[in-house]
Amino acid sequence: MNESVRNRIEMQLRLNKMSQKDLAEKLGVTEVTVSRWLSGERDPSIETLNRIAEALGTTTSYFFITDDWQNEKKPTEDKSGMSTGLKVTFGVILGLVIAAVAAGLLSKDEKDQLVDILKKDDA
Repeated sequence: MNESVRNRIEMQLRLNKMSQKDLAEKLGVTEVTVSRWLSGERDPSIETLNRIAEALGTTTSYFFITDDWQNEKKPTEDKSGMSTGLKVTFGVILGLVIAAVAAGLLSKDEKDQLVDILKKDDA
């Protein structure tokens, strides 16, 4: 789980006046497990991220939305010449598609169609 996601979970914990222990109890996991997620030692599954979002009164997509558009720096390019911002956006969209499948909002066929479209646009 990237640092941005961890930071947003921690911010939601503070806003909800919840401790890691409170979140662990709501999810039926140990406090050590939550601590490992937030330290970056372990990553929760997409299904667990959905449950974390629900427990914190937010959406899974909230964890992946970036504020990069507010950054005034010129976008950088990687070795392939693709903007790193576009790669992040593709990754975020793909993550949201996978989360939607896990939440039962999209069928596997719908997911495959979206991934194909994204791959074509990425080429």
